[in-house]
Amino acid sequence: MGTLVVDGVGKVYPGDAGHGPTAALDGVSFRVGENEFCALLGHSGCGKTTLLNLVAGFEQPTTGRITLDGEPVGRPGRERAVIFQDYALFPWLTVHGNIGFGLRTKGLPAAERERIVTQHVALVGLTGFERRYPHQLSGGMRQRVAIARALAVDPSLLLLDEPFAALDAQNRHLMQDELARIWALETKTMVLVTHSIEEAIRLADRIVVLSRRPGRVKEDIRVDLPRPHHEDDPGYIALRRHIRALLWDGVPQTKPAAEGHGGKTSTPGDERRAWERLQPRRDIGSGGGLVAAEAAPTGSRSDVHGEVRALRGPR
Repeated sequence: MGTLVVDGVGKVYPGDAGHGPTAALDGVSFRVGENEFCALLGHSGCGKTTLLNLVAGFEQPTTGRITLDGEPVGRPGRERAVIFQDYALFPWLTVHGNIGFGLRTKGLPAAERERIVTQHVALVGLTGFERRYPHQLSGGMRQRVAIARALAVDPSLLLLDEPFAALDAQNRHLMQDELARIWALETKTMVLVTHSIEEAIRLADRIVVLSRRPGRVKEDIRVDLPRPHHEDDPGYIALRRHIRALLWDGVPQTKPAAEGHGGKTSTPGDERRAWERLQPRRDIGSGGGLVAAEAAPTGSRSDVHGEVRALRGPR
């Protein structure tokens, strides 16, 4: 079980003094099949987290309908578990206590709770840390506890709201690998919110790309790559380029540059090229071999940041 259907969903927040209503989502429709891993990808402010909150039952849609296994989604329920960006662990409980919290609320016998907690501690690689408190753990270890706690209650659907955004690049990469491994073992339906193209391709079977606000489905993409999804795979590289072009399509048109730049104007292509110089890139050459990571031709990374700001002009 775990089939999610989002059908024509819109969300409008009412206005307040001096401000009109805000349309966060408009006509969003997609389907996530049983045991499928789906990523919601888009710019900041496009409504990704709003959509996740609607699926979780924290908020209700203004229009449209959301169902899980054919049943309308209303208030939060145990069949939908959420992993937050900030871990949301109970600081007064140990690793063991945090993972077992949801099991206690289900009223399971103590022996059954102990079996499930032990199983999930091992699943996320925290054996030996059961009696530690959250403040004694690293960020990656805290997020492992959050994942184990969510999985321990055996939900039909696992929702992840940028769960690795607070981690450094190395730990984020490691946790992405861990999540892929855990998903392969647990085979749950998962929906991940992310603004990282690489994270979406690395983890997901399908990527739903959202437009700028109000969020609409720009493209629903199947990641047709063998697992694990390697960044050196030509298919991975082609997909990354395609999604990057999708996200840059619709960037605001020509704007005057800042004073002191000769009245020069910029186009979305100018901003894109400057922005791409900041990105770590590897590509496939004509001979099929990897070429070195691209670096800015001149100046430092701060110079390139300055170039982007200059091209964009005053805000």
